[in-house]
Amino acid sequence: MGDLRARDKNRAALLGGYGTSTSADMGAAYNTSFMERENDETINLLHNKVSQLKEMTIQIGDFVNQDNRMLDDMGGNFDKTGGLLGGTMKRLDALAQTKHGRHMIYLALFVCCVFVLLYMSSRR
Repeated sequence: MGDLRARDKNRAALLGGYGTSTSADMGAAYNTSFMERENDETINLLHNKVSQLKEMTIQIGDFVNQDNRMLDDMGGNFDKTGGLLGGTMKRLDALAQTKHGRHMIYLALFVCCVFVLLYMSSRR
């Protein structure tokens, strides 16, 4: 019997405890394996969520770049329109300085009012 125990000790020393497992060791190994599987599943879920967030961030960046380009274009268009209106206002001011020019301004305002009224009545 003593010979058998000595052989088991030698075997345990050689194999690092393999072959002499107890039910507590098997339960701990199962628990460790179960926890590793749960951790792997959680890591995969986190990886999927991070991938989705990365895609959403890239799409948001694309939208922001597109909107910035559109705003730059609008800024340029407003600058052009401001220059055009500035020139028109200078011409109208020069026209208002003359005696006959005031009558032309009144006529232009009347025509604009008529167009606005026609537009508003057509929308109803």
